[in-house]
Amino acid sequence: MGETLVALLLGFGITLLTLLYVLSPLRGKEPLHPPQDREALRAQYERILRALWDLETDWRMGKIPEEDYQALRQRYLQEGVAVGQALQGEGEIPDLEARIEAAVRARRAQLRRKSR
Repeated sequence: MGETLVALLLGFGITLLTLLYVLSPLRGKEPLHPPQDREALRAQYERILRALWDLETDWRMGKIPEEDYQALRQRYLQEGVAVGQALQGEGEIPDLEARIEAAVRARRAQLRRKSR
């Protein structure tokens, strides 16, 4: 009987600690995602811009179908906006969507010049 009680208490304790650990982000005391440093965010933002440029190039060369291009472009733009908003909160990027669109326009113009 004593061993059963100890096993039950131990199981209850482990279950309680596990629940507290798993639910701790929901209490609001700890962020769900720890803040990233500014350099990592900038690097991620630049990777997203590069991916957009590469996607545009591949699409223009006929390597990617239109529907895949649109879906990937939308995903990269959303990721860019999310990362940009994090940077914007740090005072890094004044107008993120305009900057992304300007980068895409600049890349398109560059590709047009190369194709002539």
